[in-house]
Amino acid sequence: MSEIQESPQLPQPYRLTRVVSDGRLTDELANVSRAVNLGFHMAEPDHDFLVHYADHVAGERLWAVRGPEPELELPGLPVATLASYDSTVNTGHGHLEPADFITDVTVRPTHRRRGILRGLISHDLAVARESGRSMAVLTATEGAIYGRFGFGVSSHDQRVEVISDGRFTLAHEPEGSVQMVAADEIDDVRREVFDAFHRSHRGSHGRLDWWVEFAAGRWDYEDQKPNRRVRSAVHRDADGRPDGVVSYEVTESFGSTLKVRDMEAVTTEAELALWEFLASIDLVTRITASKVNPSTPLPWAVRDPRVVRFTGNADLTWLRILDVARALAVRGWDHTGSVTLRVIDPLEWCSGAYRVDVAEAGSPAEVTPVRDRDAVALDIASLGSLYFGTVRAEALAGARRLRGTPDQVRTVARLFATDDTPHNITEF
Repeated sequence: MSEIQESPQLPQPYRLTRVVSDGRLTDELANVSRAVNLGFHMAEPDHDFLVHYADHVAGERLWAVRGPEPELELPGLPVATLASYDSTVNTGHGHLEPADFITDVTVRPTHRRRGILRGLISHDLAVARESGRSMAVLTATEGAIYGRFGFGVSSHDQRVEVISDGRFTLAHEPEGSVQMVAADEIDDVRREVFDAFHRSHRGSHGRLDWWVEFAAGRWDYEDQKPNRRVRSAVHRDADGRPDGVVSYEVTESFGSTLKVRDMEAVTTEAELALWEFLASIDLVTRITASKVNPSTPLPWAVRDPRVVRFTGNADLTWLRILDVARALAVRGWDHTGSVTLRVIDPLEWCSGAYRVDVAEAGSPAEVTPVRDRDAVALDIASLGSLYFGTVRAEALAGARRLRGTPDQVRTVARLFATDDTPHNITEF
């Protein structure tokens, strides 16, 4: 049975409910799934889909908004949904910070522009703050929605196309070896490799276990069935330890286009070896992939750089800082220095001035609330974009999203610069 929640952020007469998500398929849970599929233009879920959904959302916080009674339009379906759960974000230097992960946000078209989305987001963020979370994250289907709630773009989805018609050769032979494996027999290897990737890459976001099913092709949410075209391969280093895994499909029988479904590579050697393996597959002349490392060595490792073409770069994750002092203290700092930031928060949770002192690279920062009207000023969303090093302070200043003297901007840029490029491969 759902639990009615008090939420002053929601307009009357809408009601917020917390839907039970304990792995059982109930009518109420099925209606939440139907509302989510409606919002994302996915097919009406069948029974198999609903069983998978109930299993995959077990333990999540499922929020559903009920409309005015009596419900004449789509009876039983909530008019808006939001799900959230706890996972971790790599803030640099291997620190995994607990965060609020937000997903499955929908509002029915006939109930928009009534403040429902603002109420849902504000409620979830308030719950996360009260539970001690210093940040919240999400991936967005639309780019103009979440900035007003304090979210800033914090990692990018880089897409690439590789021509593998015989011209693809690497200038050196990567270390280790690649072996093909049955896609559904390496779940533990996938988890092991991803855990190593997550610990070693700034900006990486944790994954729920349903991703293992997706990567193996056992279940595809869009097609609502298994994908039997998925194949997998594992890279092992010189000592035989797995440090890379790739899942892929050739999209049609006897086809020439290969689509990378998931690639996890802890090292650049593993990444290049997996690309070399994919390019060696018979009949394939074109490979497409997303979530490629922004600093990938691939175009520099091939003898002919024209076989690698970057086809897109879009926002992937959005970060909303909920506790400035905590978030900045646990960030992985590569440079020393001091700066004072005046943060502007549309929800007023984080507004104020903060002095950040980094005495030693690799050590936590000391963050102190201060009174300083002459500090560098930026909104909380811009701080979210600056946090992982995805954008430089000069770019934010040029966009009029960070305000300060030229010397102040350069000081912020030097302090927030990172030696590593943020890289996230998780969508949620």
